[in-house]
Amino acid sequence: MTRLVPISQRNFVSDPFNFLREEIDRLFDKSNVVQGIRPELEVVENKEGLIVTAELPGLSQEDIDITLVEGLLTISGEKKSESTKEDQTYHMTERRYGSFSRSLKLPYQPEQKDVTAFFKNGILTLTIPRPSTVQPNVQKIAIRNG
Repeated sequence: MTRLVPISQRNFVSDPFNFLREEIDRLFDKSNVVQGIRPELEVVENKEGLIVTAELPGLSQEDIDITLVEGLLTISGEKKSESTKEDQTYHMTERRYGSFSRSLKLPYQPEQKDVTAFFKNGILTLTIPRPSTVQPNVQKIAIRNG
């Protein structure tokens, strides 16, 4: 009689390090599902200031909130699930729904009235001009003897 060994045990016997790597990858895959939506960001700096883009597919402008408090930029919102009908059976679903929030500490305190946001085709673009006078946020700490 042939005994069937689960794939994970075969991997462990043949290559314990590969098995460990696969188990760690599997753990992170599960944590991503629990985490829900995490918009991908891109931050670019040029001589005028910062350009922040966020991928927000499947959302509308009304689903997104943007706040700026003391140099902390926060993009948040919610992707609502579509309603399901009783006569439907899901065979697979990989789409994610729920609330999200991403925050970035900006390298300077911009003038809030000068920040612009534009949303098109699931891409949010924020233009954050550099203020005319940027005060360096460097504080010297004195060293004591002894």
